[in-house]
Amino acid sequence: MTKLHEEFVKYGANAKRWLRQCALLLPEIARQEIWRKKGFGSIYEYAAKLAGMSKSQVDTALWVVRAVEDKPELKKVVEEKGINCVKPIVAIATKETASFWAEKATEMSQHDLEIYAKEYKSDFLRGEKTEQIEMSLDPAVADQLRKMKGNRDWNTFMKELMDGQPKPEPAQTKQVPTRIKNTVRARTNGICSYPNCHKPAEELHHANRQALNPTHNPNHIHALCKSHHHLAHHSLIANEERQPHEWRLLAYPDKTNPKYQVDRLVQKYRSP
Repeated sequence: MTKLHEEFVKYGANAKRWLRQCALLLPEIARQEIWRKKGFGSIYEYAAKLAGMSKSQVDTALWVVRAVEDKPELKKVVEEKGINCVKPIVAIATKETASFWAEKATEMSQHDLEIYAKEYKSDFLRGEKTEQIEMSLDPAVADQLRKMKGNRDWNTFMKELMDGQPKPEPAQTKQVPTRIKNTVRARTNGICSYPNCHKPAEELHHANRQALNPTHNPNHIHALCKSHHHLAHHSLIANEERQPHEWRLLAYPDKTNPKYQVDRLVQKYRSP
């Protein structure tokens, strides 16, 4: 049984490697119309009959390989890990940023890379944004809020209001106490705390890293979806010591921060 499994894994790995090589050749085959010269009706028929590739695989191969032809760093990643490993970032990678994205594609899973690319476009490519919210309030409530705000602008006032919510006392227990779990999750009604994310919160994140500070402090514990929890443990969130509305995406982790070493261990031992 073990031998059969090992043989299957070996052949499967070889199949993936050869399929990657076929994908790399497709753009030039399409450019020279070799498929037509060999009597096939289309590039799709050619790839399907000779390499077992689907139409979707052909389209992706043509798009991605053409996009990385002038970016050798990303082309190398495609050759070593396959097209899907760079698919999330080919639309935003440039010649100037190719090395940056090649590093990210090498060290991140495809899913984590997709999340990072989405946040990157939001933080670095769109600039600062504001959002206008309209509310219907009882006149007495509105008057009280204006009095509480005083001379501060509304942004400052609302941030202070959010930060000033009552919290249970920190605890030094093996597991996070239920009262702290409930408080942390209630802050966002069970939604991920990361800015502009509206996925359900599935995990609790110790922003100070529990390995460095074993105290369960609700001020530094945040409810996150799995994707943003992974991003945090890639050491790619700035201002983690503050509340989530002040978090920002990092282009590179701060390797001098003690959290970085903890996060590397988390990456090493995290289940695939």
